[in-house]
Amino acid sequence: MRNDEKNVIDFKEIFSLIFRRLWLIILFALCGGIIAFCVSKYFITPKYEAHLNLYVQSSAAIVKNGSSASEKGNDVNNLKQLTNTYIEVLNDDLVMQDMSSELIKRFGEDRIKPVFTIDKEHNIPADELRSTIFIESVPDTLVLKLKVITKDPEVSVAICNYFAVYSDQYLQKAIGSECIAKYMTWAKYNDVPVSPNKVKNTALGMVAGILISLLLVFLMDFFDDSVRNVNTLSNRYNTAVIGEVGHFKTKFRSGEKKSRFVSLFNKYVPFTVVENYKAIRTSIIYSLSSYDKKIISVSSAEPFEGKSVTAANIAITLAQGGNKVLLIDADLRNPVQHEIFRISEKKGLANALTNISDLDKCIKKTFMDKLDILSAGDAVANPSELVASENMDKLLEKLEEKYTYIIIDTPAVNFFTDAVEIAKKVSGMIMVVRYKETSSADIDSAMSRIEFFEANMLGFIINDMKTNKKYTKFVAPNRSILPAPKMTDAQLQNKNINKNRNTGSSKPKR
Repeated sequence: MRNDEKNVIDFKEIFSLIFRRLWLIILFALCGGIIAFCVSKYFITPKYEAHLNLYVQSSAAIVKNGSSASEKGNDVNNLKQLTNTYIEVLNDDLVMQDMSSELIKRFGEDRIKPVFTIDKEHNIPADELRSTIFIESVPDTLVLKLKVITKDPEVSVAICNYFAVYSDQYLQKAIGSECIAKYMTWAKYNDVPVSPNKVKNTALGMVAGILISLLLVFLMDFFDDSVRNVNTLSNRYNTAVIGEVGHFKTKFRSGEKKSRFVSLFNKYVPFTVVENYKAIRTSIIYSLSSYDKKIISVSSAEPFEGKSVTAANIAITLAQGGNKVLLIDADLRNPVQHEIFRISEKKGLANALTNISDLDKCIKKTFMDKLDILSAGDAVANPSELVASENMDKLLEKLEEKYTYIIIDTPAVNFFTDAVEIAKKVSGMIMVVRYKETSSADIDSAMSRIEFFEANMLGFIINDMKTNKKYTKFVAPNRSILPAPKMTDAQLQNKNINKNRNTGSSKPKR
């Protein structure tokens, strides 16, 4: 039963892979068909066919009435032998030489050269001429079906008619005077080419394109070592996947300033993504339940995996759960948390590490009562040394007294040592990987660093997961991830006027 289930899963993965790359398969099929059609029309020389039926009679092959069964059987065998003999005679080199001379005499060498090769003796090679002639016998008869295919329709007709005129002579010379070859009609001129078959070749080109695209798709999938499967990621590194965040596109209202970082306080974030982060919150709380310190760092193997937005959203969901949370932007080289929360970058972690007495002045409030931000602060020349210093330990000890959870946004592990230096000071690290983009090689390198520094890995978060499920566009009217920013008196007055207009309780006077 388990094997059957495994096979079903494999087939599902194959069909899913084909469906995801269906555009590529269709593109290759169209390209293959177009190429095959163009080659057939413009690059392959057309060939033309002429055909003729020869009726060969021989007194030796006539089955007499009244013959016994054994005699009739012998006559049938003789009939087969005779037809094979006729074919061999008509394919003889002597016939080919005479025909070659006749063709050159009739059409001239200039007309024959595009169709056949002409040797030094001004003859068409017998084998080349013979390769254009197809003779076969109709079973149990003395009828020979003659077919000629060349690059010139007139030459094809001429070869057929040559057999119609001279077959008698060659057969009588080889077999005897009792052999007579007759024909009903002359071979007819046909200027419709039998080759290439454009429709057939186009279809074959499309099939070839499909096969090549399938091979390419499977090779791409085989050599793609990016993160694609939760179980594979977890088993490979013996580390839990504590959450998955779905892919989504964010809307912005007209006139609203667009941001390259989207956090959960954007009301257009799909409901399912919000639930993804709530599930991550539950996993983090459970993972930290046995630790005295509730401090975690969030990093990634490479930049642009979404670790800063993930850290911000983890902090938001923890604060929404009633916990006092501090989000620290420890990516001193490329800080972004001040952009996400739209706060001032000045006076932050770098300033606090330089002078711990200024720590309280560096912490900034957000419009969530339970969430504070410690931005990166002023640029420094030695960020790695700063976050690895004893002041960082003292700072975390001091902050731990005020906050239930501390989330630290750190640089990419493979680029700087900041992430692993901080990871040694916290309860655990969460690594964010981007679905189908972060490679196993990048994760291997990051995990080697983490193990070398003996940092604790809490787990992975797979970001930007793309599934076949469509996220609902419904936004619950009372669903608010973060409290709305405080309104000015003018904004509040306009809101009340609009509300009265909608309810009809009050109408402005004209």
